[in-house]
Amino acid sequence: MADLKTGDRVRVKERPSYTLSGWEGEIVEVKEDPKGWIIIKADKTGYRMAFPETELEKL
Repeated sequence: MADLKTGDRVRVKERPSYTLSGWEGEIVEVKEDPKGWIIIKADKTGYRMAFPETELEKL
């Protein structure tokens, strides 16, 4: 997986019946605790949302 960092643009990976699939945003924080979690600011809503790094793909 690509090394994600603050400022990168990402998309939530596609999953069947997952409402947030395909949402895009900008990484605002890479968490150290718990490790592997990323906070993004979603383009669609402007809200900050947390995702496991494995559910995001770099644009």
